[in-house]
Amino acid sequence: MTTLHEIIEVPRPIDEAFRYTSDFGNIEQWDPGVNASEKLTAGPVNTGSEFRVVVGFGPSTTAMIYVVKLFEPPHRIVLEGSGGSIHAIDDIRFTPTGDGTRIDYTADITLSGLGGWVQPLMGGVLERVGKKALAGLEQALSTEPDAPSESIVRDLLDRLVLPGALAFTRWGYARKKKSWNPLTVSLAGRTAVVTGATSGLGRVVAERLAELGSRVVLVGRNRQKLKRAVKEITDACGNRNLALQVADLGVMAEVRLLAERLLSQEQKIHILVNNAAVLPLERTLTSEGLETAFATDLLSPFLLTELLLPRLQASAPARVINVLSGGMYFSGVDIEDLQNAKGDYDGSRAYARAKRGLMILTELWSEQLRHSGVVVNAMHPGWADTPGVQTSLPAFHKITRAVLRTPEEGADTIVWLAAAPEAGRVSGKFWLDREPHLSVLFPGTGGDKEQRDGLVKELKRLTGT
Repeated sequence: MTTLHEIIEVPRPIDEAFRYTSDFGNIEQWDPGVNASEKLTAGPVNTGSEFRVVVGFGPSTTAMIYVVKLFEPPHRIVLEGSGGSIHAIDDIRFTPTGDGTRIDYTADITLSGLGGWVQPLMGGVLERVGKKALAGLEQALSTEPDAPSESIVRDLLDRLVLPGALAFTRWGYARKKKSWNPLTVSLAGRTAVVTGATSGLGRVVAERLAELGSRVVLVGRNRQKLKRAVKEITDACGNRNLALQVADLGVMAEVRLLAERLLSQEQKIHILVNNAAVLPLERTLTSEGLETAFATDLLSPFLLTELLLPRLQASAPARVINVLSGGMYFSGVDIEDLQNAKGDYDGSRAYARAKRGLMILTELWSEQLRHSGVVVNAMHPGWADTPGVQTSLPAFHKITRAVLRTPEEGADTIVWLAAAPEAGRVSGKFWLDREPHLSVLFPGTGGDKEQRDGLVKELKRLTGT
């Protein structure tokens, strides 16, 4: 048996340090000797929780199963791992210090078979592996990365269109993910409102924010689906600080009532994710006589954000994240036809126009709120395999299915924008895979001052704000 022992100190509260370290589903983020890791057991980490950890030794890998044997939050966790010829006992202890947490990490490693014969000769190698792992954990819990900057090369690839489109695929996500910093922050004490939270991106975002400790208010049209989502999220991560709000966001009267309930029931709102959207195949009108895509995808997030802005400002630092689409690159806004009444109706075009309008609002809100403590950003999830894509764009889904991202991959940047400290220092940008991208590729699509002013004027007229 070889015993490895390292002590590090990190500038994080003990609860945060324990939460992140005890979830071995995160270990690939900080241990360079781990190729992949995942949590196998549903629910919050506790005694009996299991993790699959793929450990690399040069060109070979070994899959190990780690089981939590002792769980005493936030002071101690003991895990037992076994796989191949490796058996390990990891005993991790946490002690608060004046400005952070001391982590005392002991690992007892036993090799069997041929490894057992050579283990006495591998003490130095195993010790170096342990030091690198703890150095990685220390960096993950200590470093606050700089906000990603704009890139001339990235802008050029965007302008070339095809390379930019390839970044929308699951391959683009996998390539970018390799350079990301771990998301180690806790959102305890913060409240997030997520629209369209029963499926697709919104459902993933709600769960990820709940995992980070946030109170999450899920907004959707169907009460039963909302109840099911709340139960599933609670079962998955143990966060019981969840709420649901039923509202048809295509109807402005319901948006107003939703805002009234949120302002009455939520003393603080720190995060607003405008995710709900529709892509109708035919032109339809809401009960208020508004074109459905325009009402749901643009007018609704405008009204909801405007009504919640005073509470967001009072809760600052706060964040607004608007979920967009790459289709906006090919569309501008037509102030004379915001409701898509002229010519033959094209649902994809109506959707893209609404998303372009929401990008314009993102930039205008960012300027308006510059010194308020509220940052406003927009993001593109890439081509994600969501129920909305499957039903609204069946031909596109069939052609691109092999390269589509999972909803989890598509939702990652939303969660990052909502939670990462570095993301809170940037406003008014359009993001893909945690990087800022151009919001306009083709002249005229971004709207000049007259068009932007006209857009806001018309949205205010229609909502009475």
